[in-house]
Amino acid sequence: MKVLGMPLGLATEEPLTWERFLRGALWNIILVVAAGWLATLLFPPREVWWFGWLYLVPLFIALRRTREVRAAGWLTLLFGLAFFAAALPWISRIFGIAAVGIYLLMALPLVLFGLGYRLLAGGGRWWVTVLLAPALWVAVDWLRCEGWYFQFSWCQLGFGFASARHSGVLYPLTGVYGATFLLVLGNALVTELLTARLSRRARLLATLALAIPVAALCLYLNVPAPMPRMGGEPIRVAFVQGEHGDFDYFRRQTLALRGVRPALVVWPEYAIASYVMEDTRMLGELRDLARTMRATLVVGAKEHVPANHPCDWLRRRSMALVDGGVFANSAVIFGPDGAVIGRYHKRHPIQFFADGVPGRLPHVIPTPIGNLGVGICYDFDYAGTAVRMVHDGAELLVVPTFDAYSWSDNQHVQHARMAQARAEEAGRWVVRPTSSGVSQVFAPSGHAVATIPNGEEAGALARVSLVTGLTPYMRWFYALPYLCLAIAGLWWLARLRDGVRAWRKRRAARRGAPAS
Repeated sequence: MKVLGMPLGLATEEPLTWERFLRGALWNIILVVAAGWLATLLFPPREVWWFGWLYLVPLFIALRRTREVRAAGWLTLLFGLAFFAAALPWISRIFGIAAVGIYLLMALPLVLFGLGYRLLAGGGRWWVTVLLAPALWVAVDWLRCEGWYFQFSWCQLGFGFASARHSGVLYPLTGVYGATFLLVLGNALVTELLTARLSRRARLLATLALAIPVAALCLYLNVPAPMPRMGGEPIRVAFVQGEHGDFDYFRRQTLALRGVRPALVVWPEYAIASYVMEDTRMLGELRDLARTMRATLVVGAKEHVPANHPCDWLRRRSMALVDGGVFANSAVIFGPDGAVIGRYHKRHPIQFFADGVPGRLPHVIPTPIGNLGVGICYDFDYAGTAVRMVHDGAELLVVPTFDAYSWSDNQHVQHARMAQARAEEAGRWVVRPTSSGVSQVFAPSGHAVATIPNGEEAGALARVSLVTGLTPYMRWFYALPYLCLAIAGLWWLARLRDGVRAWRKRRAARRGAPAS
């Protein structure tokens, strides 16, 4: 059966009746939309992560109910639209009606998972489906978040654990991708328990294999974690929150913290509206401020770059309309003596915004206090950014960020949760000043040791320390998505081979000759 030209789960050769529609396609639609809404419960403002092991079950059941493989693709696309629209309503505040197209781009990669899961669940042993389903999901998640032009890593299911009291013991081991793998594994196992024809012994073993570790993990993650201890010499860090790009405001807030003698001062992304490296007056005032504070100063600004700097058409067009030419979204680092000791250009400018060209400068900047890993806002949304920083020797991470006040409190909290998870993955202190909130300093355990709430214009102080060791995730398990990509690729190649063989047999049968 087709609705608006889309097959949604009923065999096409049977006559359509209202009873069959209610029994078949409509139930599939209800199930995938319900799964999309349930999955949003993992994220702010609700953050109900305890039952995340069940949220995808309606989707998986609907995919198993379909009689056509392509119907699974349409249903998964519908799930993605419902999920992203419900989880990220603030996107419609920014883009208006065009948000529908953006939600569609986010959901599109999930079609690959829907097709793969339907093929996987259509035959073979139940435990193969349980093990391969999370590998397929993580592979598609990597493609969605980091593997194509429209990269958007928000709403990875693994971020749902960030609200757990003891998430600092999970992410250093699994990372966000590993947490996603575990959630999908649990949902796949529950689905098999509900739908597969299992022997009593197999059903009991599968139930125990799910219930015992899930209960233990949930209980442990809900135990309040102790506040972290400093791993070395404490370093005073000052950070300032403000959205208006007024140098006098940032200087005033910074000088107000002079008495506590911070060794590092960090301002948000686009803190200075001018092109700092070309504005001699502004450059001189920033040098003077760094000398006055006797601190390393990190300032978000812009820099002109050559017109032929590599950049895609969409970003180049956006910058031409807003700024008249191409530029780099920059963080300029001043030493305590006022000298410019480093610059960093944002590597992941936001699509559809005039946000600069993709940068190429190194993430890690040697400074008098240690090796700073610098990323700007959207950079830190990607798992590969923190991995690259830590492997290149970063001992402390700073992330100047711009989150407009008009984008809603929910957007700010969601973004802060992502930064918290990255701190736990990396096992590093993270200093994250934003334009309008939530500005925070995260310990490697995920604790926010200093916070400036949404909407406030203020400065704050925190104590951090340098860290040099590697978490298990940073040492080994950051490779999980690449392993899942390899597994998914091999599985798809095997399916393609089987399809080619079946096609040859059908062609040979039509010709009356034996298949080769």
